[in-house]
Amino acid sequence: MQALTKTPLVVEAGQGKKMNVIGNQVTLRLTSQETGGEYYVFEAVTPPGVGVPPHVHQHEDEIIEVIEGEYEFLLGDEMYRVTSGALVYFPRFIPHAFKNVGARPGLTHWTVIPGANFEKFFAELGSLPADGPPDLGKVAEIFARYDIELLPPPEA
Repeated sequence: MQALTKTPLVVEAGQGKKMNVIGNQVTLRLTSQETGGEYYVFEAVTPPGVGVPPHVHQHEDEIIEVIEGEYEFLLGDEMYRVTSGALVYFPRFIPHAFKNVGARPGLTHWTVIPGANFEKFFAELGSLPADGPPDLGKVAEIFARYDIELLPPPEA
């Protein structure tokens, strides 16, 4: 039997590195270093009208719990409208997107598996200027570096 090499810890409410990731106010709760690269956990406060465009991951699965707010999630070809308490699963290779469609900021809790690649991806996205809309060309370059393909928006 292999010995556990991870260190247990408690992350109190409000603790964690804060960053802006394409309009979402993210708080890192567990880094991939703390989990041995196995997963990455963060919270995101998303303003009304903000989200992430359709894309496909080649390496990561994502599990999202909606804590507060109202969101639309694209999963494959289906659009879902969800509210507080919903759990959403984005497996790798499946096109997905999300947007806060409510009138107030929403709060979501995310787990990304595995976490090592995603943490580097977020660090690059978080280094973009946060004083205006994101530069979609730079966002696309960062996505491509991490084998995440941006897709055209779904037809209305």
